[in-house]
Amino acid sequence: MALYQIEHVSFQYPEASEAMLTDINITVEEGDFVLLCGPSGSGKTTLLRQLKREIRPEGHRQGEIRYRGILQDGLDTRHSIEEIGMVFQDPDSQIVMNTVWQELTFAMENLGYAAEQIQRRIGELVQFFGMQGWLQLGVHELSGGQKQLLNLASVMSLRPKVLLLDEPTAQLDPIAAKEFIQLLARINEELSITIIISEHRVEELFPLANQVVMLKAGEVAYAGAPQEVIRKIWSGRDEFFIPYLPAVCRLFLGAGGEDARITEEPIPLTVRAGRQWISQHTKALATQAESSAEASASTDRPLAAALTVPLNAERTAKQQAEQQAGRQGTPLLECRELFFTYEKNTPLVLKGCSLHIHQGEFFTLFGGNGSGKSTLLHQIAGARKPQRGNIFLEGKSLLRSSTAERSRLIGYVAQNPLLYFTRDTVGAQFKDRIERLEQGSGKGHQQGQTFPMSRQKRLDELLELFELKGSLDKHPLDLSGGQQQKAALILVLLAEPRLLLLDEPTKGLDPTSKMKLAAQLDAIRGKGTTILMVSHDIEFAASYATRCGLLFDGKLVAIDETRNFLRDNYFYTTIIHRTAGDFFPAAITMKDIGMPWEK
Repeated sequence: MALYQIEHVSFQYPEASEAMLTDINITVEEGDFVLLCGPSGSGKTTLLRQLKREIRPEGHRQGEIRYRGILQDGLDTRHSIEEIGMVFQDPDSQIVMNTVWQELTFAMENLGYAAEQIQRRIGELVQFFGMQGWLQLGVHELSGGQKQLLNLASVMSLRPKVLLLDEPTAQLDPIAAKEFIQLLARINEELSITIIISEHRVEELFPLANQVVMLKAGEVAYAGAPQEVIRKIWSGRDEFFIPYLPAVCRLFLGAGGEDARITEEPIPLTVRAGRQWISQHTKALATQAESSAEASASTDRPLAAALTVPLNAERTAKQQAEQQAGRQGTPLLECRELFFTYEKNTPLVLKGCSLHIHQGEFFTLFGGNGSGKSTLLHQIAGARKPQRGNIFLEGKSLLRSSTAERSRLIGYVAQNPLLYFTRDTVGAQFKDRIERLEQGSGKGHQQGQTFPMSRQKRLDELLELFELKGSLDKHPLDLSGGQQQKAALILVLLAEPRLLLLDEPTKGLDPTSKMKLAAQLDAIRGKGTTILMVSHDIEFAASYATRCGLLFDGKLVAIDETRNFLRDNYFYTTIIHRTAGDFFPAAITMKDIGMPWEK
């Protein structure tokens, strides 16, 4: 008997003009590892919430969902709570208690478990999750990765049969994300617990999944085993979904050019498999490249051509010119020896942190959860004041600037996009933002008047770019995480700031949306705006940032041009460089080895 039978399920939110899910048919067997992929707003979160009765959204629902053969509405409430666990995207949104111990026992206590049973389960969980050292800590003392592990452990305390996870690694640094995913693999493999996970981080999850479901506009576009789905997407030259495939398999398939390498040969999904394939084929590809007079310019055999021209020369020249220009003149932003702690007699978060960013740069700041990246942005934006040190913008101390002056020059997009919403609809929030901007510029807006064409046109352009025109009548809470992020970014971009601070802007965004975001950020830079981005998204930074830095122990320990920075790292580098770097040292992104679909 199937664990889940989802038959002809459609769903439409109240007052929404279109259905969010349309005729979904999926069967999930016990022990399956199911990966849900698709663009932001395609229905992944909505589908996951349909699978747990206690949190499914209000709206018009059609079709049937059966759990172990029982219709969802007929499922015993206690069984539903215990057997179907869910972990959400934001680690803080699920935590309700003050200490780790209290959080772990909370669910069991509320369900009336005996004290002896609670003690026994906690003892097992702590050992399995490696939480011995922080069992008595306060939740506020945990990093983002630890909080998400705590959420998972709390759900596991009820010994569920299935885990539903909605982008659980979106706010984790690369190392913490890998550890979390590896733990999911253990849970699935060792305990045979079914995993249904929605994620944009597909590189680590494709090799673990035995079923992949690709959603588009609320419908199932592809479903099946990973190898089967990959071959369907590639053989159909589906340019929309190709970017959703793991980089290693795109490298493998792209090496065959237009013949698509649709053979019986297994498609590599991991760095190890990719390296083994490259090692086995390097000599043959080199011979092929040497025998072709046009190999260096060919896109028919891009990987072979990469052996003689390992780097896109035009792209490299552009980046080098940007880097050289970025180092000239007075820095736009200068952080000088910043020291900061949140409370007296507590460890310093920033310890003599210094940073210089020049006009027009796109600087990306990396670092582990809790390393102080967001704190540094808060200092620059004016939300926090350093205990020591100074911050200069265009040579003028920001610590002596008024709040109004600083907000006029600096735009800040925080990690939590919901901080930017106070209205009942997205459209009302945009209207309110434009009105406030007009008032701040001395151009008051009377009720009933239309906004100046420049502001309204700018809003229309941003809505078109981020595909949010159809979401203006929705409540912000009804948007997906990626859509919320887009809407918050639009609110900030309407002011056209000189310096734009972005805290995890790609969180929750699909590959297509990331490319559109990059195009918009590039246009903003072209008009003179400088960008400082805090991110865990190494692949995005590799393609678009001009320089990168690593924050560790309260200070920047490494700053370099993006390619040099990533080439010299072991963990903070791209999948392509891990896979092909030993063979093609200059290869950092798919663009570097000439893949034709990479724009």
